[in-house]
Amino acid sequence: MSDILPLDVIGRRVEVNGEYATVRFCGAVPPVAGLWLGVEWDNPERGKHDGSHEGTMYFKCRHPTGGSFVRPNIVNFGEDFLTALKKRYVLTDGPDDDEKSCSLKVGSKQVQTIGFEHITKKQSQLRSLQDISLWKCAVSCAGERGRIAEACPNIRVVDLSKNLLSTWDEVILIAEQLKDLEALDLSENKLQFPSDSPTLTRTFSTLKTLVLNKTGITWTEVLHCAPSWPVLQELYLKSNGISISERPVNALQNLRLLDLSSNPSIDESQLCLIAYLPRLEHLLLSDIGLSSIHFPDAEIGK
Repeated sequence: MSDILPLDVIGRRVEVNGEYATVRFCGAVPPVAGLWLGVEWDNPERGKHDGSHEGTMYFKCRHPTGGSFVRPNIVNFGEDFLTALKKRYVLTDGPDDDEKSCSLKVGSKQVQTIGFEHITKKQSQLRSLQDISLWKCAVSCAGERGRIAEACPNIRVVDLSKNLLSTWDEVILIAEQLKDLEALDLSENKLQFPSDSPTLTRTFSTLKTLVLNKTGITWTEVLHCAPSWPVLQELYLKSNGISISERPVNALQNLRLLDLSSNPSIDESQLCLIAYLPRLEHLLLSDIGLSSIHFPDAEIGK
């Protein structure tokens, strides 16, 4: 925790006493002296009001009890990717280190990775790491440009779920330093996505699996970003409140698996818009309230 605030504090994802929130306001809240942050909690039951105090609206919340005012010194703004990586994958000299490992799953890909508390000497070198999990490590930014690529250039599978990333642009700053990135899990990061198509780069040119469960992404934002995922095969969009508003055109053409589970606004007519994805083999639709689905006959690629 720190009394020094980031310059771009509004919109930042933060953690306060184990609860996650987004900063919506920074300033004075009379008559109480001092600086306050207005936050909108992910869990609205954690809040106290709708962003107003004594008749003045300081910020807006989606839920009438989703907001609170908190002092900056109790707020965790997170840390950069490499700092979190070094904390998680540290060298220890315990006699049983070699036996401590765990299983990491990103999408449908199951990999063996190093134990979260201990790591063997041979694999402690950051440059040798390929499959990593930084789940719930308060990662909020990429850090100094080029440092990730220099320290750990061989990473190919990354679990960044339940962190403090605020924007898709920050994700790009991390991913552009991982030239062999194949699988990325960003679940439960409430991200701000671009409102129009970003400039095409080779940042995600090797990405095959992308997990965006509970990120708040819309279908329009998916289609804006999708041209940057040219070889993507698995896309997970569970629990985003998604409605499919348009047909993918020149996007997601290599997709084999699409998970739209727990998006109750989706109906059969919307699903017809994705029926023409030429390589789609698996469509996951649990918990959306449909008892049956009929897709029109279509030629492959039409």
